[in-house]
Amino acid sequence: MQRLSSILREVRWSDQSQRVAGWLNPVVASPAAPLESMAALDALGPSLMPRTSRLQGMAMGMTVLGARATTSAAERLTRMAVSGSAPLSRQLAARAVVGGVGVALAALPQRDGERLWMASLRSTGGLLRAGAAGGALHDLGNGLWDRHPAQRAIRPLATSAALTGGLLWWGARRLTEREAAVERWPLPQETTLPATLATFYVTIAAGTGLTRGASWSRGLLEAYLGPGPSKRLLARLLNAGIWAGAATAAYNIAIANIGRANETVEPAYDTPPPSRLVSGSAESLLPFEDLGQQGRRYVTDVLTPQLIGQVMGEAAVAQPIRVYVGFNSQPVYQTGRAELALAELARSGAFDRSVLLLVSPTGTGWVDHTLIETAELLTRGDIATCCIQYGRYPSFLCLQKVALGGSQFRLLLWGIKQRLEERPPERRPRVLVFGESLGAWTSSDVVMYQGIEGFDHYGIDRALWVGLPGMAKWSRNGMARGSSTLVPEGTVGVFDRHEQLAALQQQQRERLRAVILSHHNDPIAVLSPDLLVQSPPWLADGQRGRGVPERMRWTPLVTFIQIAVDAANAMVSVPGRFGSFGHDYRADMVRFVKDAYRLPPASQAQLASIDQTLRSLELERGERIKAGHADSAPTPPAHRAAGEDAPAGVPLRRRRTPGAHWMAGRRVRPSRDSNQRSRAATRTG
Repeated sequence: MQRLSSILREVRWSDQSQRVAGWLNPVVASPAAPLESMAALDALGPSLMPRTSRLQGMAMGMTVLGARATTSAAERLTRMAVSGSAPLSRQLAARAVVGGVGVALAALPQRDGERLWMASLRSTGGLLRAGAAGGALHDLGNGLWDRHPAQRAIRPLATSAALTGGLLWWGARRLTEREAAVERWPLPQETTLPATLATFYVTIAAGTGLTRGASWSRGLLEAYLGPGPSKRLLARLLNAGIWAGAATAAYNIAIANIGRANETVEPAYDTPPPSRLVSGSAESLLPFEDLGQQGRRYVTDVLTPQLIGQVMGEAAVAQPIRVYVGFNSQPVYQTGRAELALAELARSGAFDRSVLLLVSPTGTGWVDHTLIETAELLTRGDIATCCIQYGRYPSFLCLQKVALGGSQFRLLLWGIKQRLEERPPERRPRVLVFGESLGAWTSSDVVMYQGIEGFDHYGIDRALWVGLPGMAKWSRNGMARGSSTLVPEGTVGVFDRHEQLAALQQQQRERLRAVILSHHNDPIAVLSPDLLVQSPPWLADGQRGRGVPERMRWTPLVTFIQIAVDAANAMVSVPGRFGSFGHDYRADMVRFVKDAYRLPPASQAQLASIDQTLRSLELERGERIKAGHADSAPTPPAHRAAGEDAPAGVPLRRRRTPGAHWMAGRRVRPSRDSNQRSRAATRTG
């Protein structure tokens, strides 16, 4: 009996070990295993942005899940012709048929300007071919396993360990090659294989769990409704609706929590600005509390004539005007917000300035302060800027607000044109448009169907669009490349860096109506659904731009996932350290603003002074945002007393010395303190 019990334990241990070996084997684990292994390795290849281990693991996980779905489609087609219990030869023949169809579709000729459906057919063929090849490799591996069964678990375990170890070695090597091929951010982006694999398995587990949950609920509904094709179809539709509703509810709850940050009042930005020329002041039509987090920063950090004169070395012409309509400003509909902006522009005297700059913000309502401050300095303060918020979430969560943002911006443009037509031409300001990222999308959509004629229709002199998303209509319809009949030659220019714009002749620069600043390695600027099925022009040989790795190759589905993950990591920045990389355009802003808008001339010394000042102002702003108490943060320029220097190093000139350093912390901010006391008394009353 002991001998028999020992044999049974040995057999049981051997069977379990062989199951583990089969599960770990990257070839015979499942029909999708070979393709999943290759997809995971592809996800470790070079792309546009550096990644942390977490982002790299997420990219691998989503790529493997996509490969699993591809193999599942090929497997269904195969099982329609032959069952899984059929002889190996018949299964291989069926896979050969499916693979042959894929080869035929993948061989469709590729032509310039082809329809997207043709590219979709070709990519579908490539995916079918890969799925059939992976399934055939799995069948062959299982056939060899069955023909030469192992009496003990040593051989299967050794084989699986060797294959898995080889894949890990290959993956580590590709990760090292990727690190060398992709440019680095100023911030460290450390990527290690163990941490990457941990995130990878979490992503796979989450995706697998959701898939099985959907299948389980579908089975319950089918069992409840009973047999029959119509009832089965109804059960699947109900199941899809339930899961779609649950996903929508979870999404809305998540973004609602994120949107609450818009209501947060930061200690260093809790005091209304003293100047009547900005929104949120005592004379403003827009209460300071309704401007939101980004709006309060926008109106508080306005430059003063004293600072403009000190930076430019000449007297300022006027105090800059800043108008901001927050998402919560009443009335909270698009026409109401546009009417509020127009009324606030009239109240502040914005139409009397020589330049009127209209800005469409990003999804959170953020406006690039580098752009605004550059324009205020170059115009010597003779400028009014206006911005209307349309969302409260990060841009990738605010895509559903693009239509709202475009409608508000269109109403603002049209209202301004009507008011300016009442003035004689010599008293009308130049109307300039700016948008960055999602703001470039919403503002460019306004003239999408009119092209350059839309500029004249709405009274726009020039536009500067920075980091224009690849999914924007202006990009997808080819107008950014000048290929549309609505874009006369030379009226739109796309540039990666300022040297390209400066290389144009004076006449060519004057002809430009829209300047698009788009880095070659900005994943947000190149991300589009077309990447799923079509190789992009920017990856063609001889057309790769700055920052695009030479070894980067397009693969259906994989490249789209890679660029989508890169887009989530494209906005890494260090305060005060301006970059011209990815979605960071701060280092390009000064010279592009000057030349794209044809603002008043400035010497090289003045441009250098502006650049230094912008960095210092951003450092100050970063300290104010992080400050836990107003007294521990640098004073904004609007609240700064005459002659008060800035802790971050803004080069301010003053007629007398400020005294000992220990006295700096004892300076009194009368406007801040008095406003705080008055608000406290109001709350008490």
